[in-house]
Amino acid sequence: MESLSYLEIFRQRWRAILIAVVVGVGSAALIAFSIAPTYTSTATLFLSVKDVNATLAERSQFSLARVNSYTDLVRSSEVLEPVISDLGLDLTVQELRSQVSATNPNSTVNINIAAQASSAQDAARIANAVADSLSRLVSRVENFGTFSVSLERLIPALPPAAPSAPQKTVILGLGLVAGLAAGAVLALLLARFDRRMRQPSDVRRVTGLPVLAAVPRGHRRSRGNGADPESTVEAAYTEALARITQANGGTVPRILLLAPAGATANHASVSLGVVGAVSATGRQALFVEAEVSGGDDTALGHFAGTAGLAELLNESTTLPEVTRTLDGSEALFVSAGVAETTEVAADKTLRSVLTRLISRADVVITQATAESRPLSIPLIAPFVEVAMIVVRYNHTSEAELAQTVSQLRIAGVRPLGVVLTDVPNARHLELMATWTPDDFAGGAAKAHVHLRRKASKPAAPTATATATADPSTDTKVGPDRKKNMASESSPSPTPVPKPSPPKPAPPSGRTETAAAAERSSENERVVVD
Repeated sequence: MESLSYLEIFRQRWRAILIAVVVGVGSAALIAFSIAPTYTSTATLFLSVKDVNATLAERSQFSLARVNSYTDLVRSSEVLEPVISDLGLDLTVQELRSQVSATNPNSTVNINIAAQASSAQDAARIANAVADSLSRLVSRVENFGTFSVSLERLIPALPPAAPSAPQKTVILGLGLVAGLAAGAVLALLLARFDRRMRQPSDVRRVTGLPVLAAVPRGHRRSRGNGADPESTVEAAYTEALARITQANGGTVPRILLLAPAGATANHASVSLGVVGAVSATGRQALFVEAEVSGGDDTALGHFAGTAGLAELLNESTTLPEVTRTLDGSEALFVSAGVAETTEVAADKTLRSVLTRLISRADVVITQATAESRPLSIPLIAPFVEVAMIVVRYNHTSEAELAQTVSQLRIAGVRPLGVVLTDVPNARHLELMATWTPDDFAGGAAKAHVHLRRKASKPAAPTATATATADPSTDTKVGPDRKKNMASESSPSPTPVPKPSPPKPAPPSGRTETAAAAERSSENERVVVD
């Protein structure tokens, strides 16, 4: 893949990041709400020392030296066993020890005793009981003579209003951070190993071809301007036809092949869009279905199961019988048909069928693959003038695109460029910035086998060439073709035949039959339109 900024990578794969965040926050919420709540209550003791023989400074120094040792006594058996007995707790000394702690704030003679329990009332009861037990132990040990030490409960423990654990906000925050981090890593990994086509530079790197047009998604409105999505798509196909014409030396191709790269790009809607763009120019367009369309192509759904191209190739019907008009336009349509036909049989009659098709319309559009039937890329390749590859945004892979280009080139067709479809409406692609002068430097493409033949010379001076109309080719034509037909049908003076000079005898070694075959081959030679 091309080098992209981290912001662009994250923007393209925001769904993966969103999924990771949802998973992270969901897991954190599951943990936070599955843990039993714990309440913590704290009681504060104040250490006082009395000695009639000691000064205030001496008593204060003694208190600061002694107070740290009292915090260690809180977790002793001498303090905790009386608590278990007084409160009737169903706990051992070790279990109660894990729920009790004591601290001494710096430079003070206070002792904070904290107790944890599953309820707020139990936490307060345990904290006060431990404080009283510690106070009794210290008074019994430290008091002798005129010297006395006492721990007085300065602040009693009260039931807390909220649990101290689990801290749900903290856990959810950690889940969010973990989800974002996992999503970012996942997006980078997808960008590293993803081979789907998103950028014109991706197409150029794989094929060397330009992206001549980008067709947006038609089911959403354009962001910010409220434009009709259908008109936006139609405008994109109109621009696509203009770019194809420009890249083809300014000439609209007579036969246009659309080759989808991968199954996800194989939709008749692309061909219908090009057909609509051709019809908008005033030319007669004809869409030939190379294979039966899928169920998503509702515009062609009512033509399913009708006779069409397969029957034409089998010579079991005529062109007027299978030619239909597409709904909402003057474009013509020939379905794929329902008859079984082999590639060998189709190859024998395809030239005749295509000749009748191009006599019926100004532009013939078909969308075929190497495996489509009854019409495939190898069959139609010799007659194709221009081929365009259809790539679906974020679906067509690098391998699918490379395979389609290889199939076209093996068949002898040079693709003119790529049409990128299903582009998100919020995604703006700068196509012109990716074009090079060589993309539009070529002249009009020519097919290997042309469908218009040189007219045969009259066999005898008295023979008169008369143009007869084939009933199967009586069709609707474009404006330019009507003008040519009108000029061809205008009366002209009949030339006076002159006696033809005697033909020389064929040279030695060549029979009359061979000479006749050569003349027949000369008459069948094709010319470039």
